Amino acid sequence: MGEIYKIGHQYIDTGGSSKPNDQFLRWINIPGSGMRNADGIRALNFTSKKSDFIPAYVILVSHEVKRHGNPWEDIVDFNSALIKYWGDAKFHEKLSYDDFRGNQRLLQTWHLILEGKFDLVPPILHFSKPKKGIVKFNGLCVLTNLELTWFEDRGNPVKNFRCELSILDTDQIDIGWLHYRAKCTAFDQLKIGGPDVWNDYIKGNIRKLDIWSKSILSKAEQLPPGKSKEATILSRLSDLTPTQFEVFVVELFKNLPHVNHKIVRTRPTADGGFDFYGEFSIPYPVKYEIEFLGEAKKFARDTAVQTKHVSRLVARLNRGQFGIFVTTSYYTRQTQREVLEDGYPLRLFSGNDLVNILQELRLVENGAIKEDWLHAITKDISL
Repeated sequence: MGEIYKIGHQYIDTGGSSKPNDQFLRWINIPGSGMRNADGIRALNFTSKKSDFIPAYVILVSHEVKRHGNPWEDIVDFNSALIKYWGDAKFHEKLSYDDFRGNQRLLQTWHLILEGKFDLVPPILHFSKPKKGIVKFNGLCVLTNLELTWFEDRGNPVKNFRCELSILDTDQIDIGWLHYRAKCTAFDQLKIGGPDVWNDYIKGNIRKLDIWSKSILSKAEQLPPGKSKEATILSRLSDLTPTQFEVFVVELFKNLPHVNHKIVRTRPTADGGFDFYGEFSIPYPVKYEIEFLGEAKKFARDTAVQTKHVSRLVARLNRGQFGIFVTTSYYTRQTQREVLEDGYPLRLFSGNDLVNILQELRLVENGAIKEDWLHAITKDISL
């Protein structure tokens, strides 16, 4: 085995494949691939069998440190093995979203998936850049959804693709497999070799990463950095009254896409130990409804949610019900450990989760919650 990428490991990115110590472009690129040194979406072409619509593999790069004026807000969530990634369109006087080369590659890949040609679908490797000169490998991914939506670039509304990627359940990738794919002379050869999870994928079985599902997150992993824009967003929620925060959480969940549900806030008095309730509906062909109870607690940033707080909600759950606990702060390790080890049907939402959901729902503008939306849902709430 030659060079490999391991999930969570960092690698040197000198910005050029000719540099002897480079572990990014120098490892990935091979002569004749047509890969360019650019941010975002990079596709490597076949070197022997030319194709205008099938890349050998695709490299995606996100910046962990948000740059001034950067309209992209990518999300990497190892707990759900999910990555949300923007296409490479930006505001342009003449070009449309599908004129950008990276978006063309994403659309080509999506067409192959819709046509069921999984053996031709290019593997996607996702990296993030924690700082200049360094990339971190986040895993081997497959495209599971591609939607066309709007985002803002320098004050201008722009159409762009929003990708949903599933991280496959393998902790490392052999660079030799990628080079083999690029040098194939016939498409039938693409079925040879590769990780087991990739071979399962081309047969129609997606095995998502699950080694993180029972991880216990630190305080830093549950809250945005102290002086960031994300921390300011969270601080704004702290200005709400407890009752206003409950209303905010209910309205936030009502806006969630791809989830069929009904949700109701309980009365401020005698709430029975929970703040909202409802049903999630799994659509056809499963067609199954799951009742849930939820609790929303607005805690200060440095005030952790303890086991006793969560236990109150757990005690109210009946057989077959699901619990949702939402806070502006974080959960102690002991609280998380008990939920995981005891197998409680409970989802814990931290401050970071709230910020990510707000961003995903486009309820953040210029680094702040959209005040007109927030005012509209809380204006008549005084308790």
